[in-house]
Amino acid sequence: MSEGEKIQFRFFSLRIRSVAASVFGTVLLTSCGGGSSVPKNETAPIPPVTQEPRLFRDITSGSGIDFSVGFSENPGDDAEVSFFAGGVASGDYDDDGDIDMFVVRGDVGPNLLYRNDGNNAFAEVAGAAGLAFTKSATENYRHSGPMFADIDGDGDLDLFIGGVQGDPCRVFANNGDGTFTDVTSGSGLDAIGARQTISAAFGDYDLDGDLDLLVSHWRTERSYDDPGDTEHLWRNDSTSTEIQFVSVSVEAGLSPSIITLPDPFVPPSGLDVTFAPSFARVNDDLYPDILMVADFNTTKVFMNNQDGTFSNVTDVDVLTDRNGMGSALGDYDNDGDLDWFVTSIFRETQGTFTNGNRLYRNDGGQFVDVTEAVGVANGGWGWAACLVDLDNDGHLDIYHTNGWREVSDGDFSADQDRAFVSDGAGGFSDRATSLGFTGRGQGRGVVCADFDRDGDVDVFVWKSEATDGGTLYRNETSVNNFLRVKLNGLPPNTGAAGARIKSTVGAVSQLREVALNSNFISQNPAVQIIGLGSAAQTDSLIIEWPDGRMTDMGVVDANQNLLIDHPDL
Repeated sequence: MSEGEKIQFRFFSLRIRSVAASVFGTVLLTSCGGGSSVPKNETAPIPPVTQEPRLFRDITSGSGIDFSVGFSENPGDDAEVSFFAGGVASGDYDDDGDIDMFVVRGDVGPNLLYRNDGNNAFAEVAGAAGLAFTKSATENYRHSGPMFADIDGDGDLDLFIGGVQGDPCRVFANNGDGTFTDVTSGSGLDAIGARQTISAAFGDYDLDGDLDLLVSHWRTERSYDDPGDTEHLWRNDSTSTEIQFVSVSVEAGLSPSIITLPDPFVPPSGLDVTFAPSFARVNDDLYPDILMVADFNTTKVFMNNQDGTFSNVTDVDVLTDRNGMGSALGDYDNDGDLDWFVTSIFRETQGTFTNGNRLYRNDGGQFVDVTEAVGVANGGWGWAACLVDLDNDGHLDIYHTNGWREVSDGDFSADQDRAFVSDGAGGFSDRATSLGFTGRGQGRGVVCADFDRDGDVDVFVWKSEATDGGTLYRNETSVNNFLRVKLNGLPPNTGAAGARIKSTVGAVSQLREVALNSNFISQNPAVQIIGLGSAAQTDSLIIEWPDGRMTDMGVVDANQNLLIDHPDL
């Protein structure tokens, strides 16, 4: 992006200085495209289903995105880990308004930093940024689950990368000039002893203002009798000059139960099988709870006690995803709380089908399994997932990637990704083919983000493939209105993780919670896309900040790019 384009974006993305609990009139901003033109003062209800044609187009060729994935294997390595580890982080690391991506792909070559230069063109700049190699000047450790977050609270996105097959984790501080510095040594994260760190999430569980780290460790050996510190939760004790984390899994109450549940299906003895971590405000208070998707029927819910500790409240009769892998959170039924979608394996075993994906509806802070009623179980061998509004009709849809090799009870090597589209009444149908999602193969990670800033959600799929490691789908629906919202939080939580955005049109209210969670070895950016259907404006737009402060924007015209400041900024 040229300097002139950067200035133009800043002008169009007018920063809104907000005041707690104050009411603003309509904010006039230049549209960033993607929505239909509707008279300014005309308000229409959100339609249950968009009738216009929908289309996603594979634009990988010519985008600058081109990579392979590959892991060397040494004695003692777990071959299955190499078949799914790696992944992609997304976020605006250079603060130019575009969503960038950082890709890890084993040790087949350097890590890749794809800088978004606008118009769906990406430049690979990992070498210049200091992120290409982590072991030496020409060698990589084997990594998984990269994550962008403002760890030190200075206003730019730093980078965490997990290590697998016994290789170390790494943390890089953003220097604010397009480069990064490895600050792992002495950070506390250099003490992670887990052999596999698969995925990561960031959130402020203790509400002290900074972002804490939650990680998963699938197939790391732990004693079930006395696992000690399971190394899942790391409290952020950073200062303005130093990134510092402290392991708190034991004192916070996650160890030991995060890796074990006695019934109904015991995992292989002595293994941590956690896959995808999330921070989420499940019971609607300000304190983020912990959701951990895990294999072998060990997915768990930990409620935040608001004193630095958590209680394991997992209901094994409800959380029956059995082979949980991917995770997505969102208010699919527009009732004002966060529901939970978990990917799993749908296959026939001795004439019967295993559970497959699960959709857990949030009822007052307790989850209810509604999978069969809404029709999202059959997703093949599912991995990363997103709950996003693919068509901007005001109802969240589900996208997830999948794939595995041929096994005794099924061949998942050419399975197609799923796009479960909401019917607006609580049900879903898979429309991947008609929408243009034709990809098949070894999908693992997913990023759902507005890469071209036209107000709708595009999709990037990370694949565990020796060639063709990524696919970028551009959203070309362009029939419904939107709001694109980025929150500027109070330092050190500058990205406002944990904040909530509530948009109301007529009788329908939509909830978005800003989160830095794992879809599975992948993350979405903090920028939120809110579909408005044919409505020309919202009746109200309310921000609840992580500290409980409120900003009421009042009526807001559709098709705008909003950057909203915390009241104290």
